Amino acid sequence: MFNDIGFKIKCIAKVFCYVGIVLSVLLGIFYIFAAIEDYEPYLAVLGIMLMILGPLLSWMYSCFAYGFGQLIENTSKKEIEEDTEEDPEEE
Repeated sequence: MFNDIGFKIKCIAKVFCYVGIVLSVLLGIFYIFAAIEDYEPYLAVLGIMLMILGPLLSWMYSCFAYGFGQLIENTSKKEIEEDTEEDPEEE
């Protein structure tokens, strides 16, 4: 469950990015159609803003989470041990 956690964090970041983008666009379209049906212009503006800012914020969040997963992956104990082992040929 907790093995290779860096890889899992990176995968979850990708999934949240894609799901966030799709949901933001769908919710924006919903608000635009609701604005057309109810004659409420503020809903259309809200829908357009949601369609622009939602994917952008989802992508930004996923970049931070993916970077954190990459950091965990790069600083794993196994890699540090391999990097700090002395090479017998150097002596």
